[in-house]
Amino acid sequence: MVPKIEREEECFDCEPGGTEDDFCLPDTCPERIIQPQFPSATSSFPPEQLEAIDACIEKANELLLTLGLQQEDEEVGEEDVLLQNLNKLKGHMIEVTISCTEEDIELEETLTCENQFEKVCGKFIYSGIDFIILHTKDDETVWIPFAKIRWMIQKEQEETLSEDQPLLNIDPCLRREITFNFGQIVPKSPFLLKLFFPLQLSFLLKSFIDCALCVKTFDNKETQGTLVKVTERSLLIETPRKKKGIDFEKICFIKMKQPEITSLKC
Repeated sequence: MVPKIEREEECFDCEPGGTEDDFCLPDTCPERIIQPQFPSATSSFPPEQLEAIDACIEKANELLLTLGLQQEDEEVGEEDVLLQNLNKLKGHMIEVTISCTEEDIELEETLTCENQFEKVCGKFIYSGIDFIILHTKDDETVWIPFAKIRWMIQKEQEETLSEDQPLLNIDPCLRREITFNFGQIVPKSPFLLKLFFPLQLSFLLKSFIDCALCVKTFDNKETQGTLVKVTERSLLIETPRKKKGIDFEKICFIKMKQPEITSLKC
């Protein structure tokens, strides 16, 4: 007859009394089936021999970890290094110098054309695969492709800007779903995708169909209207007069109001 070990009833899957539920816990505890428990030794080796084996295993693990990190460093490309460095700038004030010239113009020529440069200053809030997003003092977001960036300077600021925590006050049931069903929930939401993974400019813009925006192109022209379509190479904007297609290669930057990037709504 195997003795049953009696323990104080605990329920970690339901809400404790007097606390705020921020994890969408069920109202009642599930029925618990008491299982027999068998005491057993942690090892069949004598203590001295077990200590030597544990020390050997620890050294082997350290060696494997070192080899794994070295392999990862060798596989890291220039793009990955760039994204890692850009992530360190999140929350800081950045001044970006943008070159609004055609791609077929030589770099040496663009450096002498000061009138082709434009500077944008704002809080660095997002880094995608091929673009960055700044939040300006005018409460706008400026989307700048990597290909148009010439310089980035971190500006001095009197106080450190607090780091955004967009998932801090989310719905408790959404928090629970992200925790237990990450692979099923996150890909369905562009807002969650951009929090966890760097995205391409064309992919993230698809979440802003029917939103108002302003696009500045290399010919120093600005087009304001409603975004109606996005492909991998271009976007389509509907203005009061007509619909206009713009290739991504000709875009200097895109401006939108701040609420769109935070809630993915117009």
